[in-house]
Amino acid sequence: MRSEYDVIVAGGGVAGLSAAIFLGRAGVSAAVFDRAESSLRRVSRVNNYPGYPDGVGGSALLDLCLQHARRFGARIIDERIQEVCLSPPGFTVRAGADEAWCRFFLLASNKRTDLAQSLGLALVGFGAKFVGVDERGETVVPACYAAGRITGLPSQAVVSAGSGARVAIAIIERMRGAYYVDHDV
Repeated sequence: MRSEYDVIVAGGGVAGLSAAIFLGRAGVSAAVFDRAESSLRRVSRVNNYPGYPDGVGGSALLDLCLQHARRFGARIIDERIQEVCLSPPGFTVRAGADEAWCRFFLLASNKRTDLAQSLGLALVGFGAKFVGVDERGETVVPACYAAGRITGLPSQAVVSAGSGARVAIAIIERMRGAYYVDHDV
């Protein structure tokens, strides 16, 4: 059986989880494929993340982000995506025994660029290590987005979290065909 989502996120670091939080709050079905491989898990103390004046452990921060994403309905799948293929009008993803289809695919996988290359995306930037995106995070493959470090942004958790949020909002606006604001009440 094949699962279907509006958005599949490759990578459960702060960029991917931030995107999942915003997508979930907007009622967009999202699945995050993650094997807890984020490099942030190896950071003993993040000292420049707002809201944590005494710092926070990288694993602790990611665990809180996971809870937050689940709270708003994101499905967290403990599998590494092995293959992504264009399957118009979206993408088919294979991970372990799972197969899933999505309308939008979001690369938030830090240095892991094999999925981008399998979609025909050329790598750009310093040493050709990054995925090129427009100001909304979309790649040259329609409906394929990228957020966080994989786009060449600085390797700071707060920057990646903001990138994930920005890309999620771009996807939401594209789905709705209208400007989107997520205000807290």
